[in-house]
Amino acid sequence: MIKVYGGIYSRASMVMCVLETLGLEYENISMLPRSEATQSEEYRALNATGKLPTLVDGDLVLWESQAILFYLARKYGDALLWVDTLEQEADLYRWSLFISNQIEAPALDMLLAVKYAQGEPDQSVIDAQVQTLARFLPVLENHLQGEEYLVSGKLTVADFHGATVMSWPKVAGFDYTPYPAIESWLRRILALPVQKKVRSQASV
Repeated sequence: MIKVYGGIYSRASMVMCVLETLGLEYENISMLPRSEATQSEEYRALNATGKLPTLVDGDLVLWESQAILFYLARKYGDALLWVDTLEQEADLYRWSLFISNQIEAPALDMLLAVKYAQGEPDQSVIDAQVQTLARFLPVLENHLQGEEYLVSGKLTVADFHGATVMSWPKVAGFDYTPYPAIESWLRRILALPVQKKVRSQASV
């Protein structure tokens, strides 16, 4: 059986959403980011970075969340959560990497500024990341005009990855109202039944 290391409060949540969408059975080994469990010799033997998530599927041990998502869709999707042509595949990579390379770092910094704050979060850190987002969010907003999904007019793994990342600034109070297309897309993906199922079954 497929094993997923990590919990709802890590990038493992997007992996579990994809597994649920594909109807695959899996075992979730719940772990929190930066926990003692992730630094154990047993876990480090699977993932030397000590980060989450890690997927074990038979003899394959795979980490890096986007690589896991791409693998699952390609191996088990049978046209679900993937695209139909090479051109669409390039577009999927383009927008997944755009979010990963341009948005994920400031989004994560905003999340961590709140999550690990001793008392009130450092607003200057949050404000600096808001300025970075302001550079790149208009690009995504323009792309999502009139679109329900990131690529190819259908739900793909890019939506699960992207929506997870884009949800992090909201924890720090970021308001997507100036970006209505992004806000509509984000609400749509986060409201999917598999999202609710994963959130409800997660123990950590």
